[in-house]
Amino acid sequence: MKRLAYSILTVFVALSFVGGCSSMPKMPDIPLVSNSKESDDELYRKVPASMRADVKEAKYDLKRAKSNAAQAEEKLKLAELKKEREILRNKFAKYNKDLSEVLIKKADIQVEIKKMEAINNSNLGDKADNIKMIAGMKTKRLGIESDAIEIKADMDTTQHRIKQLNKQIGVQQKKVKK
Repeated sequence: MKRLAYSILTVFVALSFVGGCSSMPKMPDIPLVSNSKESDDELYRKVPASMRADVKEAKYDLKRAKSNAAQAEEKLKLAELKKEREILRNKFAKYNKDLSEVLIKKADIQVEIKKMEAINNSNLGDKADNIKMIAGMKTKRLGIESDAIEIKADMDTTQHRIKQLNKQIGVQQKKVKK
């Protein structure tokens, strides 16, 4: 008996919820944001001029914010160009240092070659050994000269890129000043 009463009560409660919900009036769907820009513009035209000051001020603030954002973007580009230029200048300085070291090696080997040639021309030491040593040193000198040529090429390309960046930086600075 308890089960029957419990079942009837459950069915009654369920029906009251279903019936109650379906008998309530349906709320109209009101969009929070207008779907049509044209209808907003038409409605705004009907607003009295005396009430448009806040909108004009907000439009001005929006325009100024966009302008500031564009200016910040241009400044960021300028900073990135300057950063790249400084990296290249550091590379150029390193290449210059490397070239100086290579030129010292070249001068050092040249001194050794001239010494050995003087020894050989004075008929001192074993002639065959002297010739082999001179040939070995000249070969080493050629390797050093090859290194110097590669470093000079790296310096030239780096210097060219720095000049290009200087031009880009000049153009970008003009954009930032506007």
